[in-house]
Amino acid sequence: MSGLYIHIPFCKQACHYCNFHFSTSLKYREEMLQAMITELDLQKDYLHDTALQSVYLGGGTPSLLRQEELNRLFEKIHALFEVAADAEICLEANPDDLTESYLEELAEGPINRLSIGIQSFFAEDLTFMNRAHDAEQALRCIPLAQAAGFYNLTVDLIYGVQG
Repeated sequence: MSGLYIHIPFCKQACHYCNFHFSTSLKYREEMLQAMITELDLQKDYLHDTALQSVYLGGGTPSLLRQEELNRLFEKIHALFEVAADAEICLEANPDDLTESYLEELAEGPINRLSIGIQSFFAEDLTFMNRAHDAEQALRCIPLAQAAGFYNLTVDLIYGVQG
């Protein structure tokens, strides 16, 4: 199975448990997106015409990207690679980014799976982890995603938080 992972290294804030590469500054956002598009060009022959079964935007926080930015990435991916008709196209998202309007925009594009970084449904855990969302947003984002047409959902939860 061939897949493509693109790391989106932007976050609103630093979560205390995270060891992934990220930046809380969006100052070089456009330059980073252009570098990703250039890298896709450079790697276009890597898969030797094998159809992609999976495209995964991870991070960081890919849901910080605007629809126009996602469209640019997907236009390049589709121009350079064959993407299987039944490919899983996943976006990692944080609950505070999953507004009704953002989800409606996402539903119009190629994304067919959301991986939601809820981490906890408890306010004190979210505060301890320095998450940008609150418990209400954690509870609300799943039905909002389903209402927008997303039924292929995964949820990240952290167990064994100190205390």
